[in-house]
Amino acid sequence: GFEGPTCETNVDDCPGHRCLHGGTCVDGVNTYNCQCPPEWTGRFCAEDVDECQLQPNACHNGGTCFNSQGGHTCVCVNGWTGESCSDNIDDCATAVCLNGATCHDRVASFYCACPVGKTGLLCHLDDACVSNPCHDGAVCDTNPVNGHAICTCPPGFTGGACDQDVDECSIGANPCEHFGRCVNTQGSFRCRCGQGYAGPRCESDVNECLSGPCRNQATCLDRIGRFTCICMAGFSGPLCELEVDECQSSPCANGGFCHDLLNGFSCSCLPGFSGPTCQLDMDECASTPCRNGAKCLDRPNGYECLCPEGFEGLLCELNVDDCSPDPCHHGTCLDGISSFSCACAAGFTGYRCELQLDECQSQPCRNGGKCIDRINAYQCLC
Repeated sequence: GFEGPTCETNVDDCPGHRCLHGGTCVDGVNTYNCQCPPEWTGRFCAEDVDECQLQPNACHNGGTCFNSQGGHTCVCVNGWTGESCSDNIDDCATAVCLNGATCHDRVASFYCACPVGKTGLLCHLDDACVSNPCHDGAVCDTNPVNGHAICTCPPGFTGGACDQDVDECSIGANPCEHFGRCVNTQGSFRCRCGQGYAGPRCESDVNECLSGPCRNQATCLDRIGRFTCICMAGFSGPLCELEVDECQSSPCANGGFCHDLLNGFSCSCLPGFSGPTCQLDMDECASTPCRNGAKCLDRPNGYECLCPEGFEGLLCELNVDDCSPDPCHHGTCLDGISSFSCACAAGFTGYRCELQLDECQSQPCRNGGKCIDRINAYQCLC
């Protein structure tokens, strides 16, 4: 690969090279390489490059790529031309737009912009829509073949000129929902809704609760054409507008006075009664008011003492005076408890001092003297 006195020169290996198809030889050291043109590849540029696979967009606008030796070919779709199908064919070059129409090129076609009064593909027909043959609101189009008017009717109309009203109420199912009554109108219809419904087709349930008809914080339930109020405790009426009078049932017992409250009541009890409804008779005997062992009987708003023998008074606090009237005949009465005793005067004895002592019984007179009994004394008749 080298030559010269000192081997300083690289031997040119390119003479007689084998590079094909216009490939350029590039010398190396004891070898060479081939620089190939874009259409060829391989060591000696002998292999064809498939441009259709290497460049998927080699053909534009839908063209089909076909590989060939040393190149490729694009088969263009209608309307395009050029090596890579990138040029749009000017269809207006061969088009004939009549009556002063303007030609606009498209892809594989053209469009004639007609002057007023003309129509058709080539503007060769008189435009029937100029005379406004269609009813108001309809869209008029011209048949491109014969120039006749074609009326596209708005909803609610029919006929060639869209001048006939469609009775929406008589064709097909009732357009009004929830049994609404359909009323035909010119070009349309309207619905007369039943109670509780609204909307163009009676499709909406009227929410009667929106106006807040229920009072006193009641809950409103929407119904079909009506509403129901669920009242808070203590209220009644269709709108919960009435406060319930809990006193109407006379809940207070034993003559108690009832005070109506919100969702309740209170009782003002007469003396001697207690409890939420005055149902409890207060036990006045609980404080043991009766004295001297008396028995206490509870009464409404009071009590009664049954006194044992020998006592009297409201509380049996008084000892009965058994000395009144004085039972002792000849003595002093000493009062006890349900009893008395008599301290007899001198010369008397007995339970009530009713007996006079017989001082002569002991025969005090001597020597035959006669004893005459006296009160607490005696006399001797000698």
